[in-house]
Amino acid sequence: MNSGGRSINTSYFIQNELINTFAHLIQSQIVTNVRESIFYSVLADETADISQIEQFSLCVWYVEDQSYKIREDFLTFVPVYDVTGTGLANTVLVTLSSLGLDLEKMRDQGYEGAATMRGQFREVQASIKEKLPIDLYT
Repeated sequence: MNSGGRSINTSYFIQNELINTFAHLIQSQIVTNVRESIFYSVLADETADISQIEQFSLCVWYVEDQSYKIREDFLTFVPVYDVTGTGLANTVLVTLSSLGLDLEKMRDQGYEGAATMRGQFREVQASIKEKLPIDLYT
């Protein structure tokens, strides 16, 4: 609006700002949809990114309120600094809470990963189950 019509918006700064804005809008709509559902499940997959920072990718499964379709949507990537079972569990719970999701509506948790990670994920699911006894692990 301020460029006088000569702007082509090809700078990396403008492009990243547009991508981040759209990402926030999409994530907000997904969170709204999950809030409207009766309950939801969370799926987490842990990996290292190109800079060797451990991170979780968090997805949610839920039933759309109006159409009763089962949805699986990506929520976010979360950097992980404490890779113990308790640390990973706290990362999941804090992230879901910070996004505005009601933890009491979470009914299932699932984890992807190599066989070497299964022990840690058992610790993660046990730690979450201790705080949310109705939550199942698959």
